[in-house]
Amino acid sequence: MPVFPLRTLRRSARTSALVVTVAVLLLPLGASQAQPDRSTVPGKKFAAYEYGWYPISHVDHFKRRLPRYYDTHGTAGAVADVRTQNGMFTIMSDRRGSTGATLRRHAHDRGRWEIRLRGKRIETGHADFTVVAELIPAGKSTAQHCGARNVGFASFRPTSSRARFYSRTLPNNAFTKTRRRMNLSNDYWHTYGVEVTPRRISWFVDGRVRATERRAAALSGVPLALRLQLKAIPNTTMNLSRLQVDTVRYFSLKSPNKKSIRAPRLERRTYTGAC
Repeated sequence: MPVFPLRTLRRSARTSALVVTVAVLLLPLGASQAQPDRSTVPGKKFAAYEYGWYPISHVDHFKRRLPRYYDTHGTAGAVADVRTQNGMFTIMSDRRGSTGATLRRHAHDRGRWEIRLRGKRIETGHADFTVVAELIPAGKSTAQHCGARNVGFASFRPTSSRARFYSRTLPNNAFTKTRRRMNLSNDYWHTYGVEVTPRRISWFVDGRVRATERRAAALSGVPLALRLQLKAIPNTTMNLSRLQVDTVRYFSLKSPNKKSIRAPRLERRTYTGAC
């Protein structure tokens, strides 16, 4: 696996325009990129609040330089442009190869992970990247098996209206579900969460449980680490794209969920990419 070594107006009109312009310029850069404060805009609700998760064991809000415990990586000579920008973790793609980062600290075989994520396609004319947030087996000595033991809580194209989540286990098990009718193409934020216990995995989107899988074949039991990635199609020219995250949090299982996590289970398939 390669080492993964962002014309004339009346005076009143001119005055109004000037006031608006000055007000916009005085906004912090982070605020200018935030979504409108409307209840119809996604990404406002977190499963952590809705289900009462605590205590929090790790949090990143990316107010400063990217912590050293994020390992950056790329394939096919991709430039790993990974940084913090205006309070956000940001990945800017190259036109070839995948680019990403893995949170090597705080790996766990159980617990609750939640992020707030968005993706954007910057140009057209080529193939689209896939935005991927998933949990992968932790530790450099742990065999990755080409993604055959990953737990994904967000996988989507930046121009799509649906996101996929999944769990994979050896030798070739794949459990998957698609969340449809999502607004992903306008750079909108969404929150994605995963709760892993010894007996089940539950997936959350925008503060609501969307699936719960209890079959033993979907549970690997290995320590897992968060990975964020813009995934390219091999040997293909890609559209320049961007992935951004403004919140990464991990919670233990100490507190019970204050709401039911009953939800449909995933569809069982075969994962053909194992190695």
